[in-house]
Parts: sequence; structure tokens; C-alpha cells
Amino acid sequence: MWITRQNPCQVTYPNGELYADYVLPSLSKRSYEALNINYESRLILRSEFEAIVNDCESIYQKRKGLETANQFDHLMNLDAPEGLRIATAELTVQGDNNGGDMLRMSNNILKLKQAEKIVQNSWMGTSTSTQGGGGGGHNREFQVNTMSLDDFISNPERSALEFLNFVFDHSNDVSTEQKERAAAKYSQTYLNKKEGSRHITDGKAADKKQLAEYLRHDAVFGPPMKKIEMLVETALADSRDTVML
Repeated sequence: MWITRQNPCQVTYPNGELYADYVLPSLSKRSYEALNINYESRLILRSEFEAIVNDCESIYQKRKGLETANQFDHLMNLDAPEGLRIATAELTVQGDNNGGDMLRMSNNILKLKQAEKIVQNSWMGTSTSTQGGGGGGHNREFQVNTMSLDDFISNPERSALEFLNFVFDHSNDVSTEQKERAAAKYSQTYLNKKEGSRHITDGKAADKKQLAEYLRHDAVFGPPMKKIEMLVETALADSRDTVML
């Protein structure tokens, strides 16, 4: 399994290229017009990226008894704060295998929203002569729906139905009853898998809120995590508004 094979602090691809060189350029602006967000500083600075790498390297295989241990063994043996630091570093700066999800997610949000803006502006330039009576001027050519994993975990059926409503909005080919049956079936499949597997995220860690606050107030992880959280919350709010239109 991947967690026993990869180094959470590794920031290079097998060919030697740096993961940071791919994600930092698109995450280094002060403002993002498509999302109407202005930060006091960049979403993540290279110095912040490097600080996370240094923090990871100061822990990984540096504790007594873990000098040759893999990531899984670290998570099983470190205390909660240090284990969280290792796991968060892997999700942020690890460029190979399964790492770097947080910055990839941020990059995906920005790029998709930028594409949505470009298509919307192009569509609006031609809509005057083509909209007639259909759609009320609302762009349906390219829209992005950002969904919350926490919302899905707490109510998978509702999340699945919201997704289907987004995909088949204004479609007469799929009835409400069909979407509701599909959402219920998907939810039951997910719940059945969760019952029989330890690899299904359930978000039920007893100290989840305490650990989240630890990260928010940490000198290394806090600044970029707060800005990434703001980006995600803005994208989620934008999607909720779009779904309700």
C-alpha cells in the first residue's frame, strides 16, 4: 500500500522536476478575479512551501525507534500533533505518488473557475442575439460544482442528489424520481462499503476539531491552511448559489 512506500517529504518527481514549480505559479497571485477573493499575501508562498518541507524533514525518520520506519509506522507511533504534521505535509508538498492533494485541489478550483469565467464572458458577448427566451441569460455552457467531502460523509444521499440535479438541471430526460432512486442506491452502496472497509473516510476522529485548530494556529501550517480554507469555502458557497438558481 502506498502509505508504506512513499516519503511524505519528497518534493520531486522521479525525473527530478520539482512539484513546487508546477503548482506555485498558479497559486501565487494576490487576488483571483474569478472568485472575487483578495488575500493579504499569496495563497502559498515558496517560503511557506519550503517551511512545510523543512518541518516534515525535521520529524520524518528523526525520532528514536523510527529511523528507518515508513509513513504508516510514523502515523501509528507519533503523538497526534506530530502525526498530523507529517500527514498534512504529505497532503501539501509531496510531489510524487499520492501526495500534494491540497495544492492540486486549490489549483483545480482556480483553473476551473478561470475557465468558467472565460466561457461566460465569451457566451455573454453573443447571448444578446441568441438567448431569445431560453435560460434568462444564465450561462449553462460551462459551470463548475464544488462539493464538500464533509457534507457527503454526513449525508451521501443528499450530496448525490445535489450532484445529479446539477448534471441534469433543466433536463426533461431524467425525472426527479429517477434521480432520487439513483441517489439512494449510490448512498446505500457507499454505506455498505464503509461498513466493511477501513479505507473509507468517515470523518469521525474524536479530536478532529482540536487538531484542525492546532493547524490553524501553527506558525508553519496556519497561514497557508487558512487561505486554502477560504478558497474552498468561497468555491463551495459559489456552487451552492449556482445550484439554487
